Amino acid sequence: MKIPLTKDYNFGSSRILTCRIPDHKNWINVISKEINNRREKFRYSHKINGRWENKYLSVNEVPSIRLPMRLARDLVKGKWNISAVVLFEPVKNFHNQLPPFWFNIMEKGEKTGIHDHAKLANFSAVVFIQCDQDSGDLFFTQDSEEDFSIKPEMGKMVIFPSSLKHGVHLNKSFQKRISLAFNLFPFPLPNEEW
Repeated sequence: MKIPLTKDYNFGSSRILTCRIPDHKNWINVISKEINNRREKFRYSHKINGRWENKYLSVNEVPSIRLPMRLARDLVKGKWNISAVVLFEPVKNFHNQLPPFWFNIMEKGEKTGIHDHAKLANFSAVVFIQCDQDSGDLFFTQDSEEDFSIKPEMGKMVIFPSSLKHGVHLNKSFQKRISLAFNLFPFPLPNEEW
């Protein structure tokens, strides 16, 4: 796979990396068809403000998610010299048995509150599948720092430390904002019950 051009940002003590998925227009067509053809198989984890926050499918139902997940792993190693593990299946013994990747589908007027993924992962990533300029920026927040925002662009991937607090501003667009999110795990994986 061709490694794309990247852009690094420093936000407080954290580093954030962005790039475009190679051949992102084709990849978006493929992942969009996979999602649309499997909507009835979505699994859910939790509701916030009446909306299912995360929607899950198995890797067999959306095999094209492998491309950005492997790319993120390779970029973390190549740019930051940190080895990470990509998992496509649910983590054994983890309470909900959901895959370590999910889709966030936001209608107009919806947003995602501030949170992190620090419990298990060391890096997290978001890939924008459907969005426009009013879809709601991905933003990061830290004590004593002004929030840092990234505009959604189709095919853009954002990689960041899992402990970094983040959220999504209000979707003011008339179209759905669809993104893929996933975690990368420490290498080697901890030998403990998760």
